[in-house]
Amino acid sequence: MLRTAQETIAGALNFDTKIVCPLCGRTGSHTKHVLARSEIRRCAQCGFVFAYGAPPDTAEEGYYESMGGYEQFLAAKKPEWRALFRDLARRTKGRKLLEVGCARGYALATARETGWLPRGVELSIDDTVFARQKFGLDVYHGTVESCPFEEDSFDVIIMWSVIEHIADSGSALRACRRLLKPGGLLSIHTCNVDSIVAWETRRNWTMYHMPGHVSFFSPATMRNALDKTGFEIVMLKTALGAKPVDVDPEKRCKPSLRRALAGVAAGLRLKEPLREAIYMFRPYLRDHGEFMAVVARKT
Repeated sequence: MLRTAQETIAGALNFDTKIVCPLCGRTGSHTKHVLARSEIRRCAQCGFVFAYGAPPDTAEEGYYESMGGYEQFLAAKKPEWRALFRDLARRTKGRKLLEVGCARGYALATARETGWLPRGVELSIDDTVFARQKFGLDVYHGTVESCPFEEDSFDVIIMWSVIEHIADSGSALRACRRLLKPGGLLSIHTCNVDSIVAWETRRNWTMYHMPGHVSFFSPATMRNALDKTGFEIVMLKTALGAKPVDVDPEKRCKPSLRRALAGVAAGLRLKEPLREAIYMFRPYLRDHGEFMAVVARKT
């Protein structure tokens, strides 16, 4: 995605040779946007976009409550989770699963219903206790780097809506590689900073303003990060949405013709053929959807 003239001018005026990129470790970045609590900067070396100056918000307490409560999203998320777990099951024979950032354990409980052997890692102590007591899940309170699970012990690790909250994403990816079996799969879902929506809304992009969001990947920087941490990409795709996703759970769960047609297409397994057909006529849309889904294999 080409940068705007405004961003180019702002970057030239705010270039810094001392701030270290949290992804590549090199210095040299420019200000992309100025927000109320932080700057959004782009590394001049690797292109990674990150928040600088944001106050630490490690446990994310009240994160989902700020959007109406975690449970408000379940009606929309559970069918999506089941489909994702089925897709991962087709890609591997093993069923040992780790979720990094498992929150209250709802996705892990859904995984267990579909035949997986789930364990979790969660930074919030309240969510960790909830997952243990509500679902009887084995959830470690802490980070993926510090968790006590054995090396080479998982067939699949999922990081869904998590990596954008991790400042040192390279360290987290290396920890995931250590915990995966040879040939194990890593599934990542995150926002796409090179999306058409992010480009059009600029500093007002919803994902910049979500609590705790500090790392903003594009398909290019995601490929680079996975390659450097010992993974090969099996699948990378972005959603085709051309308008911002509303975080209001009532609006997200509200029936619509577009959502109904998407459900029919998914049921008939037509989404991928339709996606490729659209890319044939509009190739600029590839890699420019607002959200990115990745499956990578430990090399």
